[in-house]
Formats: sequence, C-alpha cells, structure tokens
Amino acid sequence: MKAHGFTLIEMIMAMVILGVISGMVAIFIARPIEGYVDSANRAELTDMADIALKRMALEIRTALPNSVRVGAGNDYVEFIPATGGGRYCSDTDACTNQLSHFGAGASATVSFDVLGPPPMVSNGDQIIIYNTGQTSLDAYANGSNCAAATVVDADTLQITDAPFPFASPSKRFFVAPSSGPVRFSCSGNQLLRVVSSPPVLPATTVFCGLTPTSSSSMLLQATSVSCNFQYSNVSAANGLLTLRLTLGNAGGTVTLMQQIHADNLP
Repeated sequence: MKAHGFTLIEMIMAMVILGVISGMVAIFIARPIEGYVDSANRAELTDMADIALKRMALEIRTALPNSVRVGAGNDYVEFIPATGGGRYCSDTDACTNQLSHFGAGASATVSFDVLGPPPMVSNGDQIIIYNTGQTSLDAYANGSNCAAATVVDADTLQITDAPFPFASPSKRFFVAPSSGPVRFSCSGNQLLRVVSSPPVLPATTVFCGLTPTSSSSMLLQATSVSCNFQYSNVSAANGLLTLRLTLGNAGGTVTLMQQIHADNLP
C-alpha cells in the first residue's frame, strides 16, 4: 500500500495560513477584551467613589447647624455630628423643670425636661443651643453655647457650665458627642475619616471649649483618590456642600460628584 503524507512546503503553507488567520482573529478579539477590562476597571472605581460619597453624605446630613466647613485648599470637609436633639422645656410650657435662664447671672447647673421623645444622650455629651456660627454662638469657639450633659432620667437632663448666651427661638437643642468634630480629609492620595479629641486639626481649633488633647482615630475610606470640596451658604438657613471625588488606577480615572443640603436652622 502506498503511504500518503504532507510535504514540507504544504506544512509551511499551512502554518503561514494559520498564522494569518490567528492574527486577524486576535485583532478582532483584542478590542472587545480591552473594552471589557476598561469597563470593569471603571465600574470598580465608580463603586469605590459611590460608596465613599454615600458614607460621607449619610454623616454630613446629621451635622450640627452652621458647623459644616471646608479647608482653604478644598481638600477636607469638617463638621460637628449631631447625634440627637429635641425641644427643651421653658417658662412658657407646663412642665416641672424649665430651662429659662439665659445670659449673665443664670445658674451654672440646671435641670430641664425634654419635650417630646427623649434623644439618645450619654453623660458627658455636649448640649448645644442656638449655634449660628457667630461669635459667642459658635461651638468651634469658646463653647459658650455648649454645656456638658448629665442624664437625670429618661425625660430630664442636667447641664453644667451654663448659662447659655441666648435662647433658641424655637426652643431647640442639639446633642454632640464629646469626641469632637469629624473630618473627611484627602491626604497622600487617601480619603480618611478623622475623629479627633478636641481640638481637631489644625491645633488652633477647639470644640466647646474643651481641653485640647492629641488623641485621634482615622479610618480609611478610599485610596488613589483626590478630593475637591466646596461649601456655600445658599440662604440664612440653608447651605450647599459639593463633594467631588476622583479615583484612578492603571485603567483610567473616574470622577463622581454629590451635593448635600445642610440645614442651618439653629
């Protein structure tokens, strides 16, 4: 029987044809694969930026009125968290413990009833009244509108370091933790959440007149990020904070922006 096979020329021609076909297929497949990889990278960056913005927005929306501010370089936003609040009993209400003494000559220790559902308050938290951000009514300053709280019972609080300079027209008070302000800061391509015992950096800043310490805690929110924060007072009772995060990696960059309404009605 006569054997059949391939000649050397036939093998070379087959390899050449296979190489041409493989090159053509690679050209058509490469771009979809590159597009898929780029889309996956952008989706990952978008998710990271979106999660960071949502975390920031969730906290900033609870900020004490007139406490949101941004750094000169627009690379950090700082605020005093308000963990609770309510209305205090005054001399116009039918209640037992009234908070009606404001200004010079008022008692330094006063108990007052809370009208409505009681807020979550722990001993040592700061009670802040009528924080307008002006001199003597700024919780970042000497703390004249702040007072340390002691829980008497579910509906009654006791404050020290009173008197407050002015009463709230709507008889509102806010509760802030003694841990101090919160800052979201971009530093070294990292977005950090910083909680400092007073004062928060820079060291010239105080919180409710508390003694400065150097302790702080930091939580990493995102990496490979740059920030731009801008804040403006839209009206006497409303502010607008714009958060812009840009995240990048080898696949490119993604920029997300979110605007947050700040309620500045004290």
